[in-house]
Amino acid sequence: MVPVEQDRTGANGRCWPACIASILEIPLSEIPEFSTDPDQWLSDVQEWLAGLGLYYVQVKPDDPAMKAAFAQDEPLYHAIEGLSPRGGQHAVVGDRGRMVHDPHPKNDGTGQGLVNVACYGLLCARFA
Repeated sequence: MVPVEQDRTGANGRCWPACIASILEIPLSEIPEFSTDPDQWLSDVQEWLAGLGLYYVQVKPDDPAMKAAFAQDEPLYHAIEGLSPRGGQHAVVGDRGRMVHDPHPKNDGTGQGLVNVACYGLLCARFA
């Protein structure tokens, strides 16, 4: 994981793409602009990730499968999505359920991270 800072904040910010860029260790510029329509967003994400042999799964924090996945000794980088202390939805990078990188440019220790966790976002490999 290589930390990437988001290039835009606010309602149409790019925190989630910055998290994915961090996890995949690619420049933020390689992550396309996805639809802002919640009904279209995940479809756009899945279409782009399919070209990389991946797909994205959002899992609720109380899902029992997450306890087993996070019990591993090896790093397991993923997105954590939830409410920002600055207001609005936000995403950060996690490792086994703990935040390890907040892509927001005001990452100075004041209000970084999330107030609550709505879901964990996992990148999964596609197999033929």
